[in-house]
Amino acid sequence: MSLSRRHFVLAAAGLAALSAAGCTVTAEIPQIQARDLRFMSADPSGLTFQVDFIAYNTNTFTLDLENLRAHMLIEGNDVGAGVSAVSAQIPPGRWTPVSATMTIPWGGVPASLLVAGGAPQLNYTLRGEVTVHHYVSIRAPFETHGTVPRDFFMRGATSTINNVINSVLPGFGNIQ
Repeated sequence: MSLSRRHFVLAAAGLAALSAAGCTVTAEIPQIQARDLRFMSADPSGLTFQVDFIAYNTNTFTLDLENLRAHMLIEGNDVGAGVSAVSAQIPPGRWTPVSATMTIPWGGVPASLLVAGGAPQLNYTLRGEVTVHHYVSIRAPFETHGTVPRDFFMRGATSTINNVINSVLPGFGNIQ
């Protein structure tokens, strides 16, 4: 019997023995609490923000965080979704801080700004999940709400608006 085949047979026998003994490979879903969301930029490519959260691992072993998936709503309008790689470990029995930076390509934000009219603050909701891995992958959900100043989006749109105006009326696109 070849060496690799022998390893396979030994591994299969070990798994069969664990199954017969009633052992299962499971991991409890960690608790995830979003603590802070900071909008960093709004430009033609999308909306970039950093989300800070804490995670509590109820298991007796360390869990690896692999990625963050999030869906953003502004004033109830769907902005879009994105995925960000997260490389962190959550040790057992304690709260661990984790941060992730994410860019969500534009989807519904321009409509959200129109719906909000002249409101100085826009309400947002971020719903997401963190993929956790330890033999099996599980997803731990979280949700956070807050407000962002409307002018944050307008600052990001100023250069785009100036470019559009200058393409139609050269020299007139100087919005500050």
